[in-house]
Amino acid sequence: MVIRDAEDSDLDDITRIYNMAVVVGGSTADLTPRNLDQRREWVYSHNPRDQYPVVVIEVDGKVAGFASLSRYHARAGYSDITEFSYYVDKAFSRQGLGTMLVEWLVEAAKRIGFRIAVCVVFADNTGSTALMHHFGFERYGYLPKACCNGDKLLDVAYWYKELGN
Repeated sequence: MVIRDAEDSDLDDITRIYNMAVVVGGSTADLTPRNLDQRREWVYSHNPRDQYPVVVIEVDGKVAGFASLSRYHARAGYSDITEFSYYVDKAFSRQGLGTMLVEWLVEAAKRIGFRIAVCVVFADNTGSTALMHHFGFERYGYLPKACCNGDKLLDVAYWYKELGN
């Protein structure tokens, strides 16, 4: 398994994996699949890339997931906080890829100099909740029935980790 910077040639896989999360539900608040241009715009919004990286994880040369550090808020006072996101192809679930991606995000956020990392997770997403606990994140907020995901109202949990910077 290799984690590397995302390239334009990865956009099809990033779009496919993200849309899989949209269709299955439970890990994104988007309700309709995104097209390639929309995902390209999302990747390019991570600028400068050395501060807000987008990476993919490959298994046997196939893109099996992706992750990013994003700007938490546009206001300057929040510039030392980053938001994590990560998605794994369902065909590669339960193989430790989410763990590897979150570990990479934590280390990258520390290396870049962020003070705090945050992650927004649907409260019933047991896999991501377990990852947050595993990496020492603390839940700092809970918003009941925050997301209307099709015919379901989902609770949202807000997680943070102080990075020691």
